[in-house]
Amino acid sequence: MTKIIQRYVSPNVISVGDNVRYEGKDYMVLINYLKGDKDRKGFIPTENFTILIDNRGKRTTVHDYKLMELIEPIDLDIHSSYQGAWLWQLKYCHTTSCNWYSFL
Repeated sequence: MTKIIQRYVSPNVISVGDNVRYEGKDYMVLINYLKGDKDRKGFIPTENFTILIDNRGKRTTVHDYKLMELIEPIDLDIHSSYQGAWLWQLKYCHTTSCNWYSFL
């Protein structure tokens, strides 16, 4: 049986909470910075990069999204759980002021 490896086609489709494999280790996407997008603290990245976190809390920065394998995308049914709302807040509230609990 052939194993199909899913890779990202663009940094724009990387979601906070995606489970990925990078350099043979499993991680979750913690932050995905897109070139030119301002975050809530005013940081504007000059390049695309992704910050991953492992199950021990160690963070790893990836500058080439093509090196990450998508293991399991985040379930975007954000209205079903507290965790989903928290992940939604991480993904969408970095540039604006919003209350995640208003979406539950």
